[in-house]
Amino acid sequence: MILYKKHFRTVKFGDGTTAKKVYPYITYKYSNPAKLKEVAQQVSKTSGVSEGTVYSVLKDFRSQLKEELLAGRIVNIEGLGYFYLSIKGNGCDTLEEFTSNNITGLRICFQANSDIRLTASGTTRTDGLTFKDVDKIDGEEESGDGSDTDTDNTTDSGNGGSSSGGSTDEEYPIE
Repeated sequence: MILYKKHFRTVKFGDGTTAKKVYPYITYKYSNPAKLKEVAQQVSKTSGVSEGTVYSVLKDFRSQLKEELLAGRIVNIEGLGYFYLSIKGNGCDTLEEFTSNNITGLRICFQANSDIRLTASGTTRTDGLTFKDVDKIDGEEESGDGSDTDTDNTTDSGNGGSSSGGSTDEEYPIE
């Protein structure tokens, strides 16, 4: 089950002059992360390989992934997806002015292959995919037309909400 919250945001992200609409964002507030040891246990049960072996291979994979990325390579794990780096930096006015000192960070990104990609729309919706509005879990009062029927595999129609209050245009961190 995918847990989500709703927030107000401008239609054109970052533009404070355009109208605001209600958009969803995923929250992890009520879940526990799957730890490496737990994943190793599950893989061991389905593969017939010992838990210790799976755990060791996953740890080695993590080290090798980092090494390949730092060598400037994209890592394609067939049937899973692509791992790659993105870069962040401080901008400069000219090409000549920019140096590696302007680079402020790297981020590991992942793009899933179609084998595991989840789909939330139309006839291609991933089997078993359900959504739950955490505002209902928190006991907060819902506003709008009551069209949010998330437990039967449909999503919020976006017609609800009110024009008063709401969130700002800031990015929402994982909760």
